[in-house]
Amino acid sequence: MRWKVIAGGLAILMVSTASAGNAVVVAPAGEFSASGELALKKGHIPVSCDTTFNGHVADGGGIRVTSVSFGGLNPLCKSIKALGLPWRGQVDSPYQLTVVDMQVKVRVPLLGGICGPGPVSLAWENEGAEATFDAVSLAPDCAMNGTMQTSPQVDIQAATPLVMQH
Repeated sequence: MRWKVIAGGLAILMVSTASAGNAVVVAPAGEFSASGELALKKGHIPVSCDTTFNGHVADGGGIRVTSVSFGGLNPLCKSIKALGLPWRGQVDSPYQLTVVDMQVKVRVPLLGGICGPGPVSLAWENEGAEATFDAVSLAPDCAMNGTMQTSPQVDIQAATPLVMQH
């Protein structure tokens, strides 16, 4: 009887650990691109750029950003560079994701510099498959606003908890 209780407790622990580590389901998993206009402010220098993040998302929510491009009509966009790639991250919930080690360099004389590495949290909206930077800060003095739309359209749902049958 004692072994059944221990084995049962271990099975419950394993199921709860598996479900806690897999709180979301992402579809489709695989390569993604997220593009849109990103307003980046370094100190007092604001610049809006057409921005594209490329990477990979796992079905359980792990994220790797492997490349980032900044472009557009503003010539200052060419002075922004992503550093420390690949960036890691995760989908926290069906409504939020976090990039753990984002880092950018703004190459502008006197006022430029590096922001990060550090975590940034983005709001997620399934309907438009969009991640939104909403007054996101990156130390020491960067701020970002903008909405990135994913391609292919990514859908994030809460994982269904595992249920044990007797």
